[in-house]
Amino acid sequence: MSLTSQLITDAFLDLDKVEKLNNEAFPEEERVPLSEFLRYQDRDDAHFFAFYNQEEFVGFAFAISNQKAFYISFFAIMPHLRSHGYGKEIIEKLTDFYQRTMLLEVERLDEECDNLEQRKARMDFYRQNSFKTANAFLEYDGLSFEILYRGDYFDEEAYRDIFQKLQDEHYFDFHIEYRRF
Repeated sequence: MSLTSQLITDAFLDLDKVEKLNNEAFPEEERVPLSEFLRYQDRDDAHFFAFYNQEEFVGFAFAISNQKAFYISFFAIMPHLRSHGYGKEIIEKLTDFYQRTMLLEVERLDEECDNLEQRKARMDFYRQNSFKTANAFLEYDGLSFEILYRGDYFDEEAYRDIFQKLQDEHYFDFHIEYRRF
């Protein structure tokens, strides 16, 4: 398997497939409309990638970066292609492309929810792909996510810098809480 990627713009031919996957993969309260991702299409520090296995659309990832890290805010694989190694290959491709620490968040395992098994599977996937917990949580709009990183260490300054870039385009209040032991 060797995936290829294309940048998603407002002229992207498979935009309908990206929209459908976005609606399927993310709950409404977490979902971001494609128009928000496309606002970044002319920036050098943000990329909205589509991934393909030959001609088949596999999934997408939105990334924004600075000199120390890159952050994946949305990452999704077509449902019928999950658990086939595509997620792992995309993570490797993104890490090779950016050559710095990868940051993302996942839904917390320590809060009441209707999809605990799905959350556990997601966390297991990231742990199997060399992600570590930052022992910190991103909180905004009544939502809370555990911060994970793949690299030498979690750089909170780099993480905050990336969120400042996101806020330049669309302001939202957020804060970081650390796990207490």
